[in-house]
Amino acid sequence: MRDYLTQHHAMDFEKAFGKGTGKAILNATAGSLIGIGEIVLLPLDVLKIKRQTNPEAFRSRGFLKIVSDEGMGLYRGAGWTAARNAPGSFALFGGSAWAKEKLFKLEDYNKATWGQNFVASVAGASASLIVSAPLDVIKTRIQNRNFDNPESGFRIISSMMKNEGFTSFFKGLVPKMLMTGPKLVFSFWLAQTLIPAFGKVV
Repeated sequence: MRDYLTQHHAMDFEKAFGKGTGKAILNATAGSLIGIGEIVLLPLDVLKIKRQTNPEAFRSRGFLKIVSDEGMGLYRGAGWTAARNAPGSFALFGGSAWAKEKLFKLEDYNKATWGQNFVASVAGASASLIVSAPLDVIKTRIQNRNFDNPESGFRIISSMMKNEGFTSFFKGLVPKMLMTGPKLVFSFWLAQTLIPAFGKVV
């Protein structure tokens, strides 16, 4: 995605945001579009969350029976997932690109050292988790409800604001930063380091 945007739209980003910032925003936009594509895997996420938090929703049904019974219902929360992934992935790739551009003054992000990639990954992962936290809470609550519960995401937002307050949108952020943060940093750091290395070999 990044290569496509660079090849076809790099000048547009540079004109709109300037050379350095345009490059960082191009990377962030590519990440955002890839993040939205994760919706394809949403049914597996829905089943995992329900199995962990709401096992009675399975009512002794096997995997194939649930897929057959629920069909497109397994895509419940797809819009909220896209709404979470778009800014979350934008922040992940954008935060990393920002660190490489502003902190390390790199012209070619692929020339970052292991250490620079690590620091950039920490910046990107932290930004991603914080930015996506409110929509992640909503998405998880949508996916956690029983299959036959028609409560909409907007009703969940209204209920959260009324009963729990604004801070409820950031529930679980600290454990998520402690648990998911290191995994995200490690995987993103490894990818950013190995992809350019494979590019030289291939």
